[in-house]
Amino acid sequence: MPKGCFETENDLLVALKTGDHRAFEQVYNQYKRQLYYNIYKLVHSEAIAEELTHDVFLRVWQSRNLIVVTQSFSAFLRRIATNIAIDFYRKAALDKKLRTELVIRATEFYDPFEEEALNLDHRVFIRSLLEKLPPRRREIFSLCKLEGKSYADVAHLLGIGTGTVNDHIVKATKLIKQELMKHQNNWFLVLLLTAFSF
Repeated sequence: MPKGCFETENDLLVALKTGDHRAFEQVYNQYKRQLYYNIYKLVHSEAIAEELTHDVFLRVWQSRNLIVVTQSFSAFLRRIATNIAIDFYRKAALDKKLRTELVIRATEFYDPFEEEALNLDHRVFIRSLLEKLPPRRREIFSLCKLEGKSYADVAHLLGIGTGTVNDHIVKATKLIKQELMKHQNNWFLVLLLTAFSF
């Protein structure tokens, strides 16, 4: 635990529960960076991530009487952050422009194929998307996106040019993006599941 006004987390949480502003400031400084990073992974927008991070800490302050000192504060913070994210996505579901922007950002910047982060249903969904790709494109996409190989490595492995690898990735991503737009519940859950990894 980083140094601050309070020696132990127990002391910190007791003070926070009683409304001590120094305790809140220490909690904010201790958790804000990781929380912002996790939210940014979800929305890929600095402005939105900043706003949601502030919303989380506002909710922490408002709900401080619910803190159980003997339980994990990270878990408490994660629950609040998850609820804030759900509220945000409920709003996004009613806003077509925002929903479209989030899907585009997610498929451009976020790798939704991290096996350890997905439950079985979502892995099946992701695999069903991959099955829609032609075999060669699926192979190239899997090597780059699932196995993390570079375009150059894949090009060398398959005896093709990096431009060809890039072309397959672009076309595969376009198809996956189109499919995600048809299955909004699934992209929402995939993003949400991987958003908070404290």
